[in-house]
Amino acid sequence: MWQNVVNGLSLIIQYFYLATESLGIPSYGLAIIFFTIAVKLLLFPLTRMQMRSMSAMQELQPKIKAIQEKYKDKPEKSQQEMMKLYKEKGANPFAGCLPLLIQMPIIFALFTSLRTFFDPVNHPSFVNLAKANFLWVPNLGQPDPIVLPLLTVLATFGQQYMSSMASAGKIDQTQRTMLIVMPLFVGWIARTLPAGLTLYWVMFSLVSAVEMVVIRRTAKTAKGAGSKA
Repeated sequence: MWQNVVNGLSLIIQYFYLATESLGIPSYGLAIIFFTIAVKLLLFPLTRMQMRSMSAMQELQPKIKAIQEKYKDKPEKSQQEMMKLYKEKGANPFAGCLPLLIQMPIIFALFTSLRTFFDPVNHPSFVNLAKANFLWVPNLGQPDPIVLPLLTVLATFGQQYMSSMASAGKIDQTQRTMLIVMPLFVGWIARTLPAGLTLYWVMFSLVSAVEMVVIRRTAKTAKGAGSKA
């Protein structure tokens, strides 16, 4: 089952490569970039739902704290009242997890696929190894120890920053800490991953940051129009 997912992902990357080839710019790097954009487009409805839910949860924080304080000795009653509040306001505390739950299998499958996709000995027969390089990276199946990890740090920081601003409009101390720790952690791991996977992560983070800006501005415009009406 899992191997079928990995094989399917390899074929999808190959299809995107064939698309770049038909455009006269054959490149597996571009294929991975186009694949990333396609994934983001498919996940956009979920991302928009996630951002709306996170924003709603942030607005409900004063009421949530009031309920917790009122029923601090009655945890079951507190939980019931909070679930009632979520239902009334259309908020879902678990909505933010859904895009991540979908994204993780893609990352693991891509990691497994790229380990052999560009391997000189074990690569699939349809792979054109002559196009396994991209910009400064000689082989997308091998780690890039410096440049891509640094780009990963910057892109992850940008994504997290825009996500925090889009959901809350401000950054608290916990978020500030995560803004520093998480990008560095991901960048450190990226040093050991196939460059193709790191490229996917960089592009996914960059597109996500832009997506957050668009969703935030759209929400502000809609809110402003609603208040005028």
